[in-house]
Amino acid sequence: MDSPRRRALGAAVTVQVSRFLVLYATVLLAPLVGISGWFVGLAANVTCTVFAVVLVTRYRLWHRIGWSWRPRGRRSLPWLAPFLVEALLWTLPAGLVDRPPGYGWWSLSLLLVGVNEELTSRGVVLSRLERAFPPGVAVAVTAALFGLQHLSAFATTSRGGVDILGNVLASACFGVALGAYQSRFRWIVPLIAAHAVLDLTPTLGAWSFGDLAVAAISVAYLAVGVAILRGRAPS
Repeated sequence: MDSPRRRALGAAVTVQVSRFLVLYATVLLAPLVGISGWFVGLAANVTCTVFAVVLVTRYRLWHRIGWSWRPRGRRSLPWLAPFLVEALLWTLPAGLVDRPPGYGWWSLSLLLVGVNEELTSRGVVLSRLERAFPPGVAVAVTAALFGLQHLSAFATTSRGGVDILGNVLASACFGVALGAYQSRFRWIVPLIAAHAVLDLTPTLGAWSFGDLAVAAISVAYLAVGVAILRGRAPS
């Protein structure tokens, strides 16, 4: 691997590792200032969001990543449909359940997840990798790093290893679709919204998909990502 690509990959890994350190430090320190239980996760999402905003500002990426409500071309809206379909599926047939500490707190926390993970992964990391790699490679590497960042659950939760590894794989597939969309349209705002909703509806949904359904959704996201990239105009 030549030097520019090695530097780009190193920078991408550094960003994700740094985000994990911010998250983990918050989880360790929050109880020392009186934050406990569910709200430790909220505090971690706040600090990770601050970290992401600082990075995007530092590298002057706000315009490049599409921080705007204006659609980026006539095809940018239809390609959001797969995310909307999955979000609706999680609400069927019984809708959402109001789990503690309530809809409002969950919505705030998961919106912050959408903001910080999209700004970090599809904002900073993908932008850096696209300077050194072809779009498809940049999207794939960004998705892999996005999936691997969910290994943080080993350090911050009591979830089982198989569950965490399954989430890593599903997140990487989801990341392919998100990254392909961002690479083609440069419009991160709807990705933040989609990401937040697709964290909220599975969390508060009255029922859960089985493993086969989750695998099918993951394969579908891979296909969506490939289709989006195939329609991308040549650089």
